[in-house]
Amino acid sequence: MKQSAILFFVLFMFGCQKASNKAEPIAEVKSAEVVQPKTVEQKSEINCEEFFRQLVLSSNLPAVKNYKDVFIRIESSSDDKIVLELYVKNNLSESSQNIQVVENAVAWLNFVPGSEKLFDITADPEEPVEISFKKELLTQYDFRKVCGITAGKNEKSIANIAKTNCKELTGEMMSGEECIISSNSLEDVYQEIINQSLVRDSEFLLKKLPKTNTSEKVNKNGIVEISYKINKNSVIIEMLYEGGVTDIELYNQNQSVRRKIVYNAD
Repeated sequence: MKQSAILFFVLFMFGCQKASNKAEPIAEVKSAEVVQPKTVEQKSEINCEEFFRQLVLSSNLPAVKNYKDVFIRIESSSDDKIVLELYVKNNLSESSQNIQVVENAVAWLNFVPGSEKLFDITADPEEPVEISFKKELLTQYDFRKVCGITAGKNEKSIANIAKTNCKELTGEMMSGEECIISSNSLEDVYQEIINQSLVRDSEFLLKKLPKTNTSEKVNKNGIVEISYKINKNSVIIEMLYEGGVTDIELYNQNQSVRRKIVYNAD
């Protein structure tokens, strides 16, 4: 009887040990499944400069294809426009001991948060060329958050203003464009000019249309003065440069606004 009890106890302990050994791998698998998603979330983090690096490298900008290693720098940033500099690094040193690296700019870009568009201004800032890029990046990352950009109240509606009947204006010492805008608000059309950088040096325009005639001294970027003539159904803006004048004219016309932008050279 005593030998039977001892044998039963040994078999019981051996069975418990086998059950314990089988349970351990299950606990390890569960632990591994919990840790893995955290690694994926960390890869989604991005800063402002890295966002624009990915955006520009996904674009059809010629400089991206023409140069093997292109670097991107945020030259200036505001809620209305982000200026990007693309540059390459050249090693001018003749020996490995004295390294002399020189940066050379190869392109300049404007990114307009209001319209979420990218423009090449390298050849002529007055005639920016729209650049296509991978639009999925705009939904994959919140660039406004990482770049500290505040969206305007009417930003989406302004960006979607429809244009019809645009025509080119040409003449002796002048060029420009005249469009009929599907909007009944002079203020909205004015904001579109700023948000989409439709004129050179739009950052020097007043953030909002003044209520009365106003003149502002600038003396920057060759701009001497910007004057505003405000009427009930029209706005006339004159940007006086040292070497010419840019005229912006807005007129209420039925349920639309006629927008005229003219560049006059001396």
